[in-house]
Amino acid sequence: MSLVNKLNVNLFAIIFIFLFALLTNQYFGNRGVFPIDSFSHYDTGFRVLNGEFPFKDYWAVSGPFVDFIQAFIFLIFGDSWQAYLLNGSLVNAIFAVLSYKLITKLGLETKFALFYSLCIAILAYPVSSTPFVDLHSTYFSIFAIYFYLFALITKKNIYWFFLPVLVFCSFLSKQVPGAYIFLGILLILIYNFKNNDFKKNLSIFKILIFSSLTCFVAFFLILNLCQIHLEDFIHQYIGFPREIGGNRYFSLEYDFKNLFLDFKLIHLIFFSYALLIFYQLKNKKKFKISINFIVFLFALLILISLIQHQLLTKNQIYIFFLIPLFASFTHIETNNLFKNKKNYLKYTLVVICLVSVFKYNERFNIERKFHELNYVKFSDSVDSKMIDAKLGGLNWITPGKESKDSTNKEIQSINDILKTLRKNIDNNLVITNYSIFSVILEKSQNGISRWYPDNNSNFPRSTSKYFNIYKNFFISNIIRKEIKNIYVLFDVDESNVTNYLPANCLIKELSNNLFIKFKVKDKCLEKIDG
Repeated sequence: MSLVNKLNVNLFAIIFIFLFALLTNQYFGNRGVFPIDSFSHYDTGFRVLNGEFPFKDYWAVSGPFVDFIQAFIFLIFGDSWQAYLLNGSLVNAIFAVLSYKLITKLGLETKFALFYSLCIAILAYPVSSTPFVDLHSTYFSIFAIYFYLFALITKKNIYWFFLPVLVFCSFLSKQVPGAYIFLGILLILIYNFKNNDFKKNLSIFKILIFSSLTCFVAFFLILNLCQIHLEDFIHQYIGFPREIGGNRYFSLEYDFKNLFLDFKLIHLIFFSYALLIFYQLKNKKKFKISINFIVFLFALLILISLIQHQLLTKNQIYIFFLIPLFASFTHIETNNLFKNKKNYLKYTLVVICLVSVFKYNERFNIERKFHELNYVKFSDSVDSKMIDAKLGGLNWITPGKESKDSTNKEIQSINDILKTLRKNIDNNLVITNYSIFSVILEKSQNGISRWYPDNNSNFPRSTSKYFNIYKNFFISNIIRKEIKNIYVLFDVDESNVTNYLPANCLIKELSNNLFIKFKVKDKCLEKIDG
């Protein structure tokens, strides 16, 4: 094949992968919603676009980068549901394309690289489809690893420069698994430095330091421009999450099921990959300094980091994309070891990937297990335009709905709430996991947190040393924004308000099956805040 033809084939493959990955994520993102997760960046992206920011206007233990990206997308495409899905869709498309670029640079034939990249596109972001902090943190960490490898392969310094940028993006999406992978990157960098000459190491080190300093300067400039106090960032993004993470870490139990059986296909592929690597380590003197060995070290880092993260967070499993990713690395090593020979391992890898794609696409993309929708009948879903045209394309159904009638009643409840909020021209605070009201009403509803889980794990309870910090944050926001009414909607408990605001400053005006309404007494909270 001529160079021109090869370039044309690669360009076609990249465009096809990009569009396939983007449209796949868009398609499955319209298949039902799990409010607490599906809407987590919808209102906040709108609020950032309109001058409200995490750490200042709402308590944020994760996801500020995702909110800013969402605001940028809304700025370009408008604040529709389809624009909201673009956040995850673009990450999915970039991940699939970069995976294709890496494995072709490592020597895999185009047809197999295309196959594995499409498998990755199906099993990566579509498990959620809507923006999800764990997924953004994971994929931006892997982007950083890819750029490290591109820097080694191409010898281009631009990749070294963007490596710290991607690490920052990962960390500001969610602290982990980004932090785990960052530490691993540092260790592998030290390993690389041991095998390079001093002059080359110094050049790389200067670029990494300059890029890191640029990131820090940009970060503090953004804090200043958004009028976010560094102390608020540290309390919300560093201190309180460490407290939550520490509690989870000490209660974490490892067993054969959660370490191996839950990830058996991933381990099977990785075990095959490791055998091929160890064989070459034993029989090739310089293999330990080769790019293929560095790829293996990063694959091991990704495996350990992501399994640890899954066990710690106890979320639905989202890392089955590792099957085609590790299969592509294994395929490359089989080609290296069995050149000009027929071997059946690579076809076995293809079969395993196909089985995995069919299995996990059915479970997570079609049945939407990640969003707890695997027990609903999607034929009972309802067109979300019944709520607002901005939600066009979304087939509305939420977990626990047993019939189309129950879904219609939920839609009617939301419309009744919207009607009430439209009539109330005061500044309101709406407490709910249905974070769509700011976008639909085109006015901030001033939610004090991104999520309101039953266990209050995303903001402090009375036993936390950060309880008073959150309480004061809550009160000061009500005063600063001149909030007159607080609506606690049907999906959350009024303790999200009453645990933090004094009873003598609240008047419960209305309680029904849709919401509880509290009137905030004039000047009452100012005395406490003062």
